[in-house]
Amino acid sequence: MGIRPQSHYARGQARRERLLDATAEVIAVRGLEGVTHRSVAAAAGLPASTTSYFFASMDELIGAAVTRIADGVLEATRDLVADVPEADGGTSALEYVDRLIDIVIAAKETLIRAQFEAYLATSRRPELVEPVQRIVQALEDAAESMFAFLGAPDPRLAGRELVAMLDGFALQRLAHPRPDDRAVLRDALRRLTTAHLGQASAPS
Repeated sequence: MGIRPQSHYARGQARRERLLDATAEVIAVRGLEGVTHRSVAAAAGLPASTTSYFFASMDELIGAAVTRIADGVLEATRDLVADVPEADGGTSALEYVDRLIDIVIAAKETLIRAQFEAYLATSRRPELVEPVQRIVQALEDAAESMFAFLGAPDPRLAGRELVAMLDGFALQRLAHPRPDDRAVLRDALRRLTTAHLGQASAPS
């Protein structure tokens, strides 16, 4: 008898997760203005009434979806920091740059689009400011940790510049993807690393 409530709760949570994933997809394709009970439910493959069962309003649903995106970014950055290679001079810096590139190139386009839609919406939706700032802060913290590990004199400044570069690259890649994107990003990151670590300790 005690298993049934837990099973019912698990099913409910699974549906809620599907709705949040679907909301992120709708945001990526149609923007925040395209988020409706019907569009989200259709994307999730659930009845239209399901969204109002789990979320009292569209604002609550959008806020929860953006928070979920932020949590995903936090998890990815934690994994990145955990994968910091052991200190090995320039080789470590190069390995870390390549690891960053892998993450950026492999990121789901829908997630990136939803993330930038959330960025742009903060001026109109104050409730999104906190989760969006969490995304930016998580990225900057991870980048700062990387540069601190590599011995940069000002890892915080280097981290902020790196995140700005990655955001700009990701946004441009959405609008105009090109075959040499990886090579261009790698060159830019190596130059940024060189600028903050000095020629002697930068990757070669």
